[in-house]
Amino acid sequence: MPQVRCPQCGAVNDTRAPDYPFCIGCQENLARCGYCQWFDDQAALCGRPEAAGAFEVSQEATPPCSYYGPRRDIQVRREGRLAIWVAMGLAAAVFALGYGLLRLVLPGQAPARPRGALELAVEADYRGATVGETYPVIAEIYNTSDVVVSDVRFEIGKEFLSQFEVEGITPAPVRVGQSGEWQVLFYPELNPRERRTIRLDLEPRKAGTFHLVAQLASSGGTYHGRADLPVVVKAPGEPAPSEGGKRQEDEAR
Repeated sequence: MPQVRCPQCGAVNDTRAPDYPFCIGCQENLARCGYCQWFDDQAALCGRPEAAGAFEVSQEATPPCSYYGPRRDIQVRREGRLAIWVAMGLAAAVFALGYGLLRLVLPGQAPARPRGALELAVEADYRGATVGETYPVIAEIYNTSDVVVSDVRFEIGKEFLSQFEVEGITPAPVRVGQSGEWQVLFYPELNPRERRTIRLDLEPRKAGTFHLVAQLASSGGTYHGRADLPVVVKAPGEPAPSEGGKRQEDEAR
């Protein structure tokens, strides 16, 4: 199933793309339980025996589950693929010929400036948060390109931060701002192949399950990836869940 159609905006998404499962049209998370072939809408339960009971399951939940498979009604059929590829090949050939002729007529232009590429990794103990205790979140940013990337912005969903007190951020950002639903941390430029680790010390305000949504951006409004991590917060004295551990999500390039 290499392609799925977003139920929210209708955009066709390639499941092999680096930014999947986030929709290219509206940023909807296409890997949530409600879009999975194992999810029972009427009972609001997971029909996969290995996953049932291991995670919070609901229409909107996006647990770290390896059994997810898109429902049939959002899969894109591939009939007529040969005809489509032939048409695309002809269109590409015509474009290449026209572009070559245009280059013969127009004067030479300076090559476009190369754009930097960043990778984002967010790591946290998604079942290890307790109300009133410090909860660390580690974000690692890596400049994979050979050019300097300026105006680096680490953005965190304000809905998630509203459930936590921010005790500290290391290293401290140059400045802090807001943009729509995001709290934005501004950092200095990243040199080629440079890594930067950001640590957030948070204190949960109440028990529950909250989604840590973070994304990485740079100059020119370029977005380099997003992470969506469910965080289970337990009350003081409540026993730890049976399954713990850390989850790391890489949303890159």
